[in-house]
Amino acid sequence: MSDLLRFRNEIKQIYKKLKSFYEYLPRDSALDSYINQFSFTETIERIYAVGPYCWFISDMKSAKWVKVGGAIEQMTGYSKDELTNASFIQAARFTTPEQLMATVQSAELFWHYFYSQPVDYRKNVKSSHTYQFLRKNGTSFHALQQSSTLFFDNLGNGVFQFDLITDISHLDPIPKLRFFLLDTNNPDNMKHIPIHEGIIRKTQSLPISPSEKRVLELIAQGKSIKVIAAELGISENTVKHHRTNMFVKCEVKNMAELTAKALKMGWFE
Repeated sequence: MSDLLRFRNEIKQIYKKLKSFYEYLPRDSALDSYINQFSFTETIERIYAVGPYCWFISDMKSAKWVKVGGAIEQMTGYSKDELTNASFIQAARFTTPEQLMATVQSAELFWHYFYSQPVDYRKNVKSSHTYQFLRKNGTSFHALQQSSTLFFDNLGNGVFQFDLITDISHLDPIPKLRFFLLDTNNPDNMKHIPIHEGIIRKTQSLPISPSEKRVLELIAQGKSIKVIAAELGISENTVKHHRTNMFVKCEVKNMAELTAKALKMGWFE
């Protein structure tokens, strides 16, 4: 099997994992109308823009870009019509297979952390990453992509995601792949967690058992103890026992600390 074919197969599998975070999201119809009232241009230009930029709003349930803006054609080589309502798997065209692989693996780790947080904390968890952006015509630039969840449903699930892509070649002309998670829930002690997975960094050995790891993965996806027990075919007490064992083995006090440690050590695969 060629390296390119192997990359494609592995990326497809990772996309399937990512889909588990949002494919069953309920829909709050009020959010659909509210998204059309939200003004992005002024906010971006006053606060975020440090270079030429474009932006995307993704509907996490349908996995499509529902709105795009900024200098779309200048930045990507594609027209707004080509990208609006397109599946955001089309973003696979925006970088090299190697960087795409690492990026989608890192995205999976981000969502593990995101859904491990209490509902009220999730709005303050976001990500940023830098990479080589490939335009439609084959030219490229060093991109900074900042991602945050715009709106949540009543259960605390992310509904719309906002991605701002900025050309930072004037700041750093050599493209480098970096991925960071920012947690600002404690304004006096913000967490800035680097995430590098797959081809970027090797996974550390796990101090927890395979069955405990599976429970950890499902809890990190925001699933309740009852749902996990049903999915794994075990009792709720067994799920709680696994959770307690992981706290002891990993020397943490709660799931937020455990998930943060799992991200840093590369335990999610």
